[in-house]
Amino acid sequence: MNAILGPTGCGKTSLIEIMTDRKDPRSYSGEVLINGQTRPHSFKHNVGYVAQEDMFNETLTPRENIFFSANLRLPKTLSTHEKEVLVSNIISELALESCADTRMNKEFHRGVSGGEKKRTCIGMELVLSSKILFLDEPTT
Repeated sequence: MNAILGPTGCGKTSLIEIMTDRKDPRSYSGEVLINGQTRPHSFKHNVGYVAQEDMFNETLTPRENIFFSANLRLPKTLSTHEKEVLVSNIISELALESCADTRMNKEFHRGVSGGEKKRTCIGMELVLSSKILFLDEPTT
């Protein structure tokens, strides 16, 4: 685990976006090297990225959001049952069992907490089993 620390506005998010190949290379100068070598084109497919702002469907539960991500991003050759098992394992790993079937946003009842929402976003990225996972502001 590595952490990038610094005051607001110092470029932490920009650095992560450059490292994960999410920033237009024309918008910065320099080069990104991995172990002294130019970053391979396949690099982007080996890293996951969880943005600072939580991105999920508020009308779904954590389980449904993670399953939706799995359906969109995993091969169609993977069966529904295999995806369900993967989602259940991720929910367990991220300690989301108690809220797994609770809507993300409830106006009049307790919904999912901020930490549970962040962990749901992490789970949505974990479905890809990326070799490296970048988290931008994971504690906010």
